[in-house]
Amino acid sequence: MPNLTPRLVPGALRASVVALLWSAVLPLAGCNGYEMFRVTGFEQATFSNDADILFVIDNSDSMQAEASALALNFNAFIDKLTSSEGSEVPHATLGDAVANYLRETSGDSLFIDYQIGLTTTSVQPNNPDSLSPGDEGTLAGDPYVIKRGDPNARLEFQRNLLCEVTCFSENDVPSNPDFVCDAEAPDAEGEVTSEYLDCLCGPGEWTGHCGSGNEMGLEGALLAMCRASESPPEVCYGYDTVNGSGTSPTIFDDSQIGTGAGFLRENANTIVVIVTDEGDGSYRQATGDSDPELYTEAFGSFLNPVRVAVIGPWYEDQSSGDCLAGAQPWAVERYQNIVTSTLGAYITITEGPDGDCAASDFGENLQQLGDLLQNLQTLFPLQAVPDVATIDVYVDDVPVSPAVVLSGAVETGDAEYGDGWSYEASSNAVAFHGTAIPGYNADVRIYYRPLGGFPRELPTGF
Repeated sequence: MPNLTPRLVPGALRASVVALLWSAVLPLAGCNGYEMFRVTGFEQATFSNDADILFVIDNSDSMQAEASALALNFNAFIDKLTSSEGSEVPHATLGDAVANYLRETSGDSLFIDYQIGLTTTSVQPNNPDSLSPGDEGTLAGDPYVIKRGDPNARLEFQRNLLCEVTCFSENDVPSNPDFVCDAEAPDAEGEVTSEYLDCLCGPGEWTGHCGSGNEMGLEGALLAMCRASESPPEVCYGYDTVNGSGTSPTIFDDSQIGTGAGFLRENANTIVVIVTDEGDGSYRQATGDSDPELYTEAFGSFLNPVRVAVIGPWYEDQSSGDCLAGAQPWAVERYQNIVTSTLGAYITITEGPDGDCAASDFGENLQQLGDLLQNLQTLFPLQAVPDVATIDVYVDDVPVSPAVVLSGAVETGDAEYGDGWSYEASSNAVAFHGTAIPGYNADVRIYYRPLGGFPRELPTGF
């Protein structure tokens, strides 16, 4: 009788999740222990604590009302995020959220090595012969990659966001004649004013960056990833335009390879954060189509896992309209659906109808974004639905026991666990809890027998 005890695959990458499946025992001549396992479609060898975070900013004129508040909160966010001590936060409501975010992403066992890039939802620029920063997936700023540990990361992020990809109208920005410019370290002092922007960007350099009114957050994110890839997948090069007439050639070609070099790292998670008050009008999907299937498949063609977070309109019920303003229900649903399919997060940019659809607390928004990044270490998606009784989990070759339920109900998703792992049916993932949460770039392996038959192929070398 063959030995059915799970065996670890040698030579696996660090921080890999190799989800191996117990196969049926077949009377094969010369079979060994490794032949008793099959992979769920591919080797899950790219899960790690490294995160490449792509902010896709809506720079249409519909965001002018939110632009100053959005920029101010992101200033505080990046200031805390890139400093071990942080600095004064302009709004008290942001304090706990940003502090929690910093703790979650820089603790000894919960360290996230991140880098940040900025692009926009403008894929059809107002002037196609002269691209503005962020158009068609270009990464805005110099440098366009903000890395953890960069001594000027906060200032670089501020300039990239406010001076390159935020739609400001000079007449809509308040003035503060008493503002004193410190060119070495411009400080908004709690309010984005024209004087502050002149100091940060140069006199008048912050106006005129308004992009297309047809916001394409998913297409902008995809093009940015294509530009950042050394070997872009085939999906970057061509498609039929279903949101228009006839067939249109892609706007991506080989000349654009490397124009976003350095942003996508090997074995890092890609986190796409779309910030908008509209839905998605990306033209690979037909107008009125809320199913983001083509973009889910497109993101899945890249080597690294992609999660999508959206800070967008409050919307729950097509019959009521909720807080959509001018957004189309199907376009918002498209964002909500891709968030679900990629295990991301949908965060509302406005309060619900009971809050008169006013701007939401960005402190809470940042906390939810922090939760998503924390889940890079605590939630490991599986590629097939498992027989839960067969799951075996190892971290750095040490077996991890299932977690004990301390309170709440597993079925409703409100259970609190002790140390160990649990299976989350809603996301088809193994979640880690307490002291069992893997350390930075630990080697995580999950073995199980699938319920739905065998996968397509064996890993390399089997």
